[in-house]
Amino acid sequence: QICQDLMGNFFCLCQAGWGGRLCDQDVDECSQQNGGCNQVCHNKPGSFYCACHSGFALASDNRTCQDIDECADPDACGETRCRNLPGSYSCLCDEGYVYSSQEKACQDVDECWQGCCEQICVNTPGSYTCHCNGRGGLKLSPDMDTCEVGSVKSLYLGRMFSGTPVVRLRFKRLQPSRLVAEFDFRTFDPEGVLFFAGGHRDSTWVVLGLRAGRLELQLRYNGVGRVTSSGPVINHGMWQTISVEELEGNLVVKVNKDAVMKIAVAGGLFQLQRGLYHLNLTVGGVPFKEKDLVQPINPRLDGCLRSWNWLGGEDSAIQETVKASSKMQCFSVTERGSFFPGSGFAFYTRTSPDAWTETTWEIEVVARIRPATDTGVLMALVGQDHTVPLSVALVDYHSTKKLKKQVGCASEHTVTVSLKDGKVTLEVDGTKGQSEVGAAQLQERLAALERHLQGSVLTFVGGLPDVPVTSAPVTAFYRGCMTLEVNRRPLDLDEAAYKHSDITSHSCPPVELAAP
Repeated sequence: QICQDLMGNFFCLCQAGWGGRLCDQDVDECSQQNGGCNQVCHNKPGSFYCACHSGFALASDNRTCQDIDECADPDACGETRCRNLPGSYSCLCDEGYVYSSQEKACQDVDECWQGCCEQICVNTPGSYTCHCNGRGGLKLSPDMDTCEVGSVKSLYLGRMFSGTPVVRLRFKRLQPSRLVAEFDFRTFDPEGVLFFAGGHRDSTWVVLGLRAGRLELQLRYNGVGRVTSSGPVINHGMWQTISVEELEGNLVVKVNKDAVMKIAVAGGLFQLQRGLYHLNLTVGGVPFKEKDLVQPINPRLDGCLRSWNWLGGEDSAIQETVKASSKMQCFSVTERGSFFPGSGFAFYTRTSPDAWTETTWEIEVVARIRPATDTGVLMALVGQDHTVPLSVALVDYHSTKKLKKQVGCASEHTVTVSLKDGKVTLEVDGTKGQSEVGAAQLQERLAALERHLQGSVLTFVGGLPDVPVTSAPVTAFYRGCMTLEVNRRPLDLDEAAYKHSDITSHSCPPVELAAP
């Protein structure tokens, strides 16, 4: 712009957008506060300019970007509704329809292609309906998507409370075969036995189990026991494919096709008897006591198998057995928790008077419930004389008025009972209840409870044994999902002294599905 002569030198005053001693260097205006542009700044030799993202237009100040209302164009979405968005827009359709940009119209979604129904699906404009095939007395569940509560395609492993296997199979071969087992597996349970394969207790055998949520392989060969555990935690309730295969002298365990364990074994799983090679295979347990395993493990596993393949072929006998017995079928959908079917209970023994407390006697019970019925025993203490010094239960005070005010099926509720320092409190979702007895009568009952705690008392969950009807306000079995904490310790149904075989320890269906 200006060249000034100096003594033996010169000075250049540069025009805007240029710099350097000779004004030959471009100034990047975009490097300082984005050149003052609202969105995009483009540098060019000696100058710059502002631009906008798609869906915006440059305002008259050539720096600010303003949203373009695409919905002002009547052809933007055709005949469907248009919603303007910052820098964009969307075309809206009713539920059950999806927008086609090519046709500029809402088109019906075929939910039947998405597998929304378990058996028969009929698509209708904007919706769909599910039907059952009618065999075996199947009925459509309340959610209108599944037939019955159970799935005839899956085997429930937790049916038996004791270590008795759910299924026993025996294979006979002219020549010894290699072990091949593959199946889909789902569980929330952290420990239990999936299957056992081999001979008797003192021969060669292999057990695939679950411990702390990870697969564990136990092998006994020539009197020597070996244990290995590896792989990801899989008790997250999602289906995954598990396989165990004998390859080149090794047993290889895979989860979703990824090898997670390998243990050497030189055959011997098949036992020669009367000219034929035999292999015993049990599912959901072992054919002997769990203490005889290499490492003792709780055999009971609240889990499911489907698409099983034993020794290279699907066993149709198991499938037919599962179809014939609904109690061997898994719930179609499960969540974490324990399910009480309304027909049985579990109980725990107490070994010492201070098992409930560490200092002075205190009882705190926290029950998280999703009930399917409005009357039932949650937890109770029962003495040797069949008295019930303490019970926590749902009571329907409105049944005679036909109001049926349930606690609620869809959402979880927290029931907290505290007995401490001569006081009793009951809260449901943080709302405190009121006592129906006087102070003197309350202290009398607390004294009776304290006397029982000094002796032998059983803790019952989900119901009561055969006790006099007058021993407790409610004696009906509870139906629905429930988890319990007593004095800040969870009650694990796997540790119960007895549990009705229809109670699931670690899984619970949506209560709406499970309701009768």
